[in-house]
Amino acid sequence: MPQLPISDEYFNRSAAVVVDSDYHHKRVRYCVFCRDSGVLCGVNRALTWIRQQCLGPLTVYAKDDGDRFEPYEAVMVIEGMYGELVNLETTYLGMLAFSRAATEMARITEAAGDIPVVDMAARHYPYEIIEQTAYAAAIGGAKGTSTLAGHRYVMRWLGSGNPDEIRVGSSVHEYKLYGSIPHCLNAVYEGSSIRAAEAYVQRFPQIPLTVLIDFEGRELDVCREAAARFGDKLFAVRLDTHGGRIHQGGHAEPTKEFTERVLADAPDPAAARAALDRYGFGPGVTIESVFNTREALDKAGAAHTRILVTSGFDAQKVTAFRNCRAPFDGVGTGSWVGFLVFTSDITHVLENGEWRDRCKAGRGEQIKVPHFSTPIIRQ
Repeated sequence: MPQLPISDEYFNRSAAVVVDSDYHHKRVRYCVFCRDSGVLCGVNRALTWIRQQCLGPLTVYAKDDGDRFEPYEAVMVIEGMYGELVNLETTYLGMLAFSRAATEMARITEAAGDIPVVDMAARHYPYEIIEQTAYAAAIGGAKGTSTLAGHRYVMRWLGSGNPDEIRVGSSVHEYKLYGSIPHCLNAVYEGSSIRAAEAYVQRFPQIPLTVLIDFEGRELDVCREAAARFGDKLFAVRLDTHGGRIHQGGHAEPTKEFTERVLADAPDPAAARAALDRYGFGPGVTIESVFNTREALDKAGAAHTRILVTSGFDAQKVTAFRNCRAPFDGVGTGSWVGFLVFTSDITHVLENGEWRDRCKAGRGEQIKVPHFSTPIIRQ
């Protein structure tokens, strides 16, 4: 087994210790687990990596990307030669770390229900992980991503064969490349949201037009102007009001009229009241701002135009807006990427034709191995 610069050095040295001995060929069984629960992500890459590195006998049982797992439940069981497996652990455990990201995205998409969620995390993390974060978003149920690299990667691993469509487990759904108008484009067009949108639609007439409405600090006026200028071509508006200012027409403190209106229509008034206390009023994208945007569009004859919300939309914020039946139609979020710590331990060693317990003291009782019907890899 060659020394791997991306492996922990004590694994490389362990491989070197046995390289010229029978211990190199000794069959071992690893169990891979996490101390937390979550949605599994990264198994596809991990299996590919392990297969590429092993020439000798190899059997791997594994859950699928998108499967749920419990604390200390084995998500992979790997059987092979010790000398071939010992210094692979560092790398495949890192690949599985994106399970936290997939878990967080799943929480957001579950909170959103039938409202599509788009991954916009690329700018918040090193570009080297753009592809993996987009993949984690897809595993977690997102309906699209903001980078071409991420979209291509997801389609390569999960594409159903149809354009912009992926398969995750038994679920088949769309996964598109999204890109609306950024604040920087508004800035160079003399700070005009409408002029920037005109230039955008002229260059990209085939892409549904989403107008960014908060740049000038007059969200409701821009809604009306966009509806008048673009008519049926106004697919959506994006609301991304700065967290240091209140949207046009908004309030710093709760208003009785709006509160009563929301509570009267809420399926759970207590949950809606708590949501209004946290996200209802004040600076940034609020529940009030979404209702006001919808009202402005409807009065301007743009009932067909959708509302995309961005800025800090984690599962809690999405749930709050849904509890108040805020009329938004899409979510863009970068507030979801994290990493889980997985562990891989040898639990058994094949000796005299029998698998014998050889687990770290105290560990064997913790690990729970589910029933795997057939191996994913057998060579």
